[in-house]
Amino acid sequence: MTAPLTDDVWTRRGINVLWDGAALTRIGSVSEVISLRRFFDLDQSGWPEDASPLTGDAALVVAGLDVALNAFDPEAVEGWIERALYPRIQEFQSVFDGRRALIFWMADKRRWLENTGEGCFEWRLGGGDQGLRLPLARLLWDGAYRDVRRIEEPADKGPNRWIGLYLARIS
Repeated sequence: MTAPLTDDVWTRRGINVLWDGAALTRIGSVSEVISLRRFFDLDQSGWPEDASPLTGDAALVVAGLDVALNAFDPEAVEGWIERALYPRIQEFQSVFDGRRALIFWMADKRRWLENTGEGCFEWRLGGGDQGLRLPLARLLWDGAYRDVRRIEEPADKGPNRWIGLYLARIS
C-alpha cells in the first residue's frame, strides 16, 4: 500500500472515489454532481468542455456507480466495468490530461474494504449478494490499482479520517 494522501490534489486531478459528504460539499455544490448516465453521454459526445458540468471548476463528480453495480448480476458486473465503464474513464483521462479530476461519489464507506494482504480495495456488493466482494479498485484503475492511495483528512482526535481513494493516473 502507498502512503495516504492528506492534501487536496484529488479535488483537481486524478481518478477518484469519494464517500465523505462534508468533503464533497467543500469542493462544490451537490447540485453540480452528474449521473452515471450523463457521464456516459458526455463521453459519447466527445467531452465538450462547455457542456461538462464541473464541481469547483476542476472536478467532474459522478453519482450512481454504486447503484449500477448493484443492478447487475455478480457474474456480469466485472465485464460491464471492463467493456463499458473503464474505456470511458480512460477517455476522460486522455481528453483532460490531468487538468480535471474525475470523482465517483459512492456514499457508503462501509462497503469499501481494504484488503491489505492483496494490496487492493474491494467493494461489497449489496442486495442479496451481500457476501460477495468485487475487486473494484482493480477494475476501475486496472494495472495501476496498487498505486491507489487512501484520501485522508485530519480528525479532531485520533487517527485521520478515511474519506476516499485517489489515483493520479491510469498507466
